[in-house]
Amino acid sequence: MASQSDFTADTSYDSYWSLIKKFFWAYLHPKKLMFFLVQFAHIIVAVLTLIPPLIIREIIDEAIPRGIMEQIIFLVLLALGVYALEAGIRGFKAYYGHVVAQEITRDMRNDLYSHYQRLNLGFHDNKKTGELMSRVVDDLNRMQEFVHHGPEALVGSLALLVGTVGVMFFLSVRLTLVSLIFVPVLLIFSRFMLKKMHMAFRETRERKAIMHDRLEDNLAGIQIIKAFANEEEEYDRFAFTNEKHKEARFKAIKYMSLLFPGSRFMNSFGILTVLSYGGYMVVLGEITVGTIVAFYGFLTQFRVPLLQLVHMTEGLSRFFASAERFFHHLEIEPGIKERKGSYGNPVQGEVEFREVNFSYNAGEKVLKGINFHVGKKESVALVGPSGAGKTSIIRLIPRLYEVNSGQVLVDGIDVRDWKVKDLRSSMAMVMQDDYLFSDSVAENIAYGRPDASREEIIEAARAANAHQFILELPQGYETPVGQRGLKLSGGQRQRVSLARAFLKDPSILILDEATSAVDIQTEKLIQEAIARITADRTTFIIAHRLSTIRNADEILFIDDGLVKERGTHEELMNREGDYSRYYQLQFAREQTVS
Repeated sequence: MASQSDFTADTSYDSYWSLIKKFFWAYLHPKKLMFFLVQFAHIIVAVLTLIPPLIIREIIDEAIPRGIMEQIIFLVLLALGVYALEAGIRGFKAYYGHVVAQEITRDMRNDLYSHYQRLNLGFHDNKKTGELMSRVVDDLNRMQEFVHHGPEALVGSLALLVGTVGVMFFLSVRLTLVSLIFVPVLLIFSRFMLKKMHMAFRETRERKAIMHDRLEDNLAGIQIIKAFANEEEEYDRFAFTNEKHKEARFKAIKYMSLLFPGSRFMNSFGILTVLSYGGYMVVLGEITVGTIVAFYGFLTQFRVPLLQLVHMTEGLSRFFASAERFFHHLEIEPGIKERKGSYGNPVQGEVEFREVNFSYNAGEKVLKGINFHVGKKESVALVGPSGAGKTSIIRLIPRLYEVNSGQVLVDGIDVRDWKVKDLRSSMAMVMQDDYLFSDSVAENIAYGRPDASREEIIEAARAANAHQFILELPQGYETPVGQRGLKLSGGQRQRVSLARAFLKDPSILILDEATSAVDIQTEKLIQEAIARITADRTTFIIAHRLSTIRNADEILFIDDGLVKERGTHEELMNREGDYSRYYQLQFAREQTVS
């Protein structure tokens, strides 16, 4: 299996056959009975399609000249029965063909989504959200279409073409050879036009992706756009990408407009050949008028399966490309794995770092031999300049990333020996810009405990000083917070996040800049909430405000990936070292104001 670090888009399978086998055994095999029944239905429909022209031939050559009304009625009813049976089977294969394709796509989509959830943050750091969404949605949609329409084109169209040519040769070898002279020209024309059309569609998809990225960027940054009065500039940029998308789309439309009328025109040569040369053969008495009519019927339906087969080759290439990307992503090994017999008892809250080294990318060491110990229910504050490694330290505690060397221990047990779910279920994080889902306030608070009662949700909100402002919202606790919680202010979002953490009742609480970017009054409310929430649990605090950290049991001054100093606020100030100088720069004004 491919690892997260060595995966590249250039990786390819030895053969398409191996990819087909992988797809079949993984996803098609469980649905094989219905899948092959649908393929059999394609063949039955092809056979039934061949019968009506032969019945019409019989009516024209036998029933009408003899003037036997009973025979005419019988043949008409027989044709009607064939059409009805064909329609019924077509409905069956269309419905169940799509059912099989939808179920396979559902299974693949669930597997890929679940796999993305298991991959660690290192994978997601290096991938754009739009790219992953494209794998889950667009690639699998294309595969879904081919799973149904690909076999239909191959089995149904091939059966119809072979059957049609076979019957035509049975009726008249000479007329068949003459009437099919146009087929090579039609194939060459169709192949050329389809290739051009698909190149245009590929460009359209690329332009669409660029337009999507531009639109997503603009809508997400609408506040900045307005603040800088750049509406016109952004409109021009979007209009440019939109124009390029339109031009690419016009190319595809142009080729489509040539392909279908052009193929129909070429097919008309065969039909005219049948009418002219066939008419000549009728005059000579070599074939009947009914045979010409039958040939006409066969040739009018000949073009569609032929185009489907040509079109299928393009669909097959898109299927292979999408399937290859799907399986490559599915084969990326999660960076975080549970060891056999992992520990799963409730977390008590003791945390220790032993000679921990860590880097996000090779050659860029972020943490360098970190050592410290935090006892159960103690609080520790991490202080230092931006980029020093503070956030990296707290990310290692719930094992969001893996250490390069050394150990992170929880309750004396290496985090790699814990069951990941049990480890993380005992922790809660409140970040500087914590993510809220576009659900109601109540659902966001209960995210860590979906089974929580309304009373428990309200109690958590009270503890986080959020209950009062929630009651003032239009729908109270049922008010949707909007995308990323944008309907709430920064301080309101922070308090909802604190309520979420309180309701989860974690053994270890991590606060990363939980009081930044809020006004003094809101900060006071948040500080009161933090005091309640941090009581009787191990707490890690990252902050740039003195009021948040000075009551911590211990302060770690982090700089350049190292623990430069440690101690209480008073001890570190008396030492007059790095922390004291940092405090003078960062906190002196705050202390004066307070």
